[in-house]
Order: sequence, then C-alpha cells, then structure tokens
Amino acid sequence: MSLHRVGGLVLLVCAAACGMKPEQYYQQMRPNLIKGNYEAAAEFIEKNKTKLYSEDNRLLFYMDKGMVLSLGKKYAESNAMLEKAKTAAEDLWTESISANALALVTTDNSLPYQGEDFEKVMLHFLAAWNYMGLGDYDGARVEARQVTNKLQLYANKYAEQEGTQLYKDDAFARWLAGKLAEADGGVEGLNDAWIDYKKAIAVYETDYAQRYGTPVPDMLVQDSLRVLEALGPDFRDDYNKVRGRFPKAAYMKQQDTRAVGEIVLLHMNGEAPYKIDKFWDAQAATEWIRVAYPEFVEKPKRIAKTRIVPVEGVAGETELAQNVTAIAIQNLNDHMGRIKAKAIARSVAKYLASKAGQAAGAELYKKNEGAGAALFLASTIFGVASAAAEEADKRSWITLPAQIWMGRTYVPPGKQKLRLQFLDASGSVVQSEELEADVQPGKTTFVTYRTYL
Repeated sequence: MSLHRVGGLVLLVCAAACGMKPEQYYQQMRPNLIKGNYEAAAEFIEKNKTKLYSEDNRLLFYMDKGMVLSLGKKYAESNAMLEKAKTAAEDLWTESISANALALVTTDNSLPYQGEDFEKVMLHFLAAWNYMGLGDYDGARVEARQVTNKLQLYANKYAEQEGTQLYKDDAFARWLAGKLAEADGGVEGLNDAWIDYKKAIAVYETDYAQRYGTPVPDMLVQDSLRVLEALGPDFRDDYNKVRGRFPKAAYMKQQDTRAVGEIVLLHMNGEAPYKIDKFWDAQAATEWIRVAYPEFVEKPKRIAKTRIVPVEGVAGETELAQNVTAIAIQNLNDHMGRIKAKAIARSVAKYLASKAGQAAGAELYKKNEGAGAALFLASTIFGVASAAAEEADKRSWITLPAQIWMGRTYVPPGKQKLRLQFLDASGSVVQSEELEADVQPGKTTFVTYRTYL
C-alpha cells in the first residue's frame, strides 16, 4: 500500500500483492481441516468474517462456513448456512450497473463475488450430503435434482449472452438422484431411478468422458441393469441396449439384495483448485496495455482410489464420479471469452482515463502551471498505479474437494464395521479409517467421508 500526494490530490495505490489472497487464507485454516478439527476451522472463519470476507464476499463466507459445519456433522446448521448461500447467489447473479461501472475503473474484485457456476451447484451437492447425514433421503433427492435444474437455467441464460454454455448437465447428480429414488423402492421408485440413470450414462459418455476425463462408472451400469431387470419385460429393450454396450458388467439382482444391506460410500478427496493471475497484452491506440485474467491451478493428489473392507461381506473399491477440479477448469474456460472482453474493456478504460487526464493537464499547464502540472502528474500516477494494480478476480470456494468418488459393498444386516483403505496410484495404503454403519436388510445406507491427500 502506498500514498501519493500530488498538489491537492491524494492517490491511494494498492498493488496486486496487497492483502491476503484466498489461497494464503486457506493455508492458515488447512491444519485444522486435515486434523478433522472442524470446530476450530469454523471458529477461524467466524473470527475472520469481517476481515477476509466482508459484505462483498458474503457468498464465500456462507460456502466455507457451510462446508466446515457439514464436515463437523452439524448437518442442520450447515444446511441453514447453505440456504443463505443459495439466496445470496441468486441475488448476486444479476450484476448491478453501478457495480460494473466501478469494476471498469478498478478490478472485478470491487464487485460482490457471485460464484462460479460449478460452485453454485455444489451448494446443492453439499445440502444433499447433509440430508443423507440426517437420514432424510427425500430431501437429498430434491437437492440432487436441483443441480440439473440450476444448470439448465444457466444454460438458457448463457445461450442468450454467449451462444454456448457447456456445463449444462451433471452426470453425478443424475446418478445420485436415481440412487436415492431406487433406495425408496417400489415400481415408481425404480422407474424414476432408470430415468435418471439413463440420463447419467448419456452425460458420462459425452461431456464427462470428453471434457473431464471421467468415464461411465461401473457402479452406474450395475445399478441400471439391476433396476431394468426388476422393472420387467416392458423394459427388456432398454436392458438389452445397456447390456450390449457394457457386456462385462456384473451386478447383484434385485431379489438377492433383499437379504443383505447395501453400503454406498461417497468420498470427497483432495483440495479444490485455486486461481492465479495470468496476463496478456492488448493494444490501445499505439500502445500496449496489460490485461489480467484468472486461471485455475490444480493441486496434487496422492489418493487414487479407496478400498472398502467390511468385517463381514465382500470388499469393494471406489471409482471416480465427479472430477470437481476438471469441471472448475473447463467451466472457467467456457466463459473466458466474456472474461477477456470485460478485462480488456476495463484496461482500455483505465488507459483512456489516464491519457485524457494527461492531455487536460498539459492544456491547463499553459494557463496555470501548478494545477496543470498536478493534474498531469496525477493522471500519470493513476496510469502507473492502474497497471500495477491490474489483477484478476481470484476468489473461489476454497474448501471444496478436488474429486468425489463412489463405491459400495453388500453386508449382512445390523451394525457393521468397515475399514476404508485409501490407496495411491501404486496401490499402497497411504491412510486408513474405521467406520460403523447401521444396515437394514434390502436397504441402502449412505456413508460419507472427507480426505485431503
């Protein structure tokens, strides 16, 4: 931070390095997250509510606070915070004209943070996570459905503004909604489950495989075949189509699941990507100006999959269901044209303001040496300060995971113990954890877990 006095003018300049960046803030909270001391993490967020979040960053406050409350198993409190986040996200989606005008002469950081598309739909994932923790599968299913509804809303809006919006459906949300419908049982539940599974397969085979490096999970294929077989002859054609595309898929038949309980593990692993400044040059008149734009940086991960080992029952392994980091990177890139256009307009506006001030100062200098010199120097300093302060908006939901994995095992009914063995790419165990689950015959029990490796 530096102070410049020119004649009667005072210019306050804060360079790009001024203040704590989101990643620096996260690193202060990270030790408590890794230790599982979520109460301390929540206290840290609350303590820094004014300093690091402010009114313009209230959405990030609700997101981070909602996450750590959920991880601390305070599911109802977390959902209350997430509802505030959803409301704030909706309110902030339509940018105010005055705020955008301010951003043209400062940076996007002067605007309230509206959240990336993927972050706003992750609010519903986390809410579903909470409802499953509360045993409210109907509530979880509603939240899973909201993911796809919200993405369709965004797709329609961006089609008007940009002509394209590629993150328009979510395969994992489709599967989760289907799995929760299947868990309800009955013909209607099975029929609803197949509708979601069918859409999930289609999205995994296209967008997810091509853009996010996430192929169709075997677990989704198994669920689809089991449900289609249970639905009977009317769905024989659908069954044959799925079986024809995935001939090696093995699954437990619906009638065989009635004597055992199914445990489904949803595992959030790794740490969300963070944004850095990237720059390119744009030409204004005969001069080149510096333009900043954000880019997500992926964080390294050690855990490659998880082995689920029950005391009784058959061991299973997880598979990638949602590559949050890949979605974040692609989602940002999808809108880069709009981001660049806005950044260039901002930098050109700063440049023109500086040049206009210098020209006016030079003209005044002929009539009044002091005032003209002051204006000329002030405009020059403004131009230099603007270039130094040129900075992209690097705010993001920093407590998100990098990936979500899913897996299952079938076990006898009753209280069951299982060990989670977290494996690296070579198959070595890098971390393990023991959990308990209360399993009922013919029912699905969802178990959630969070790691940071």
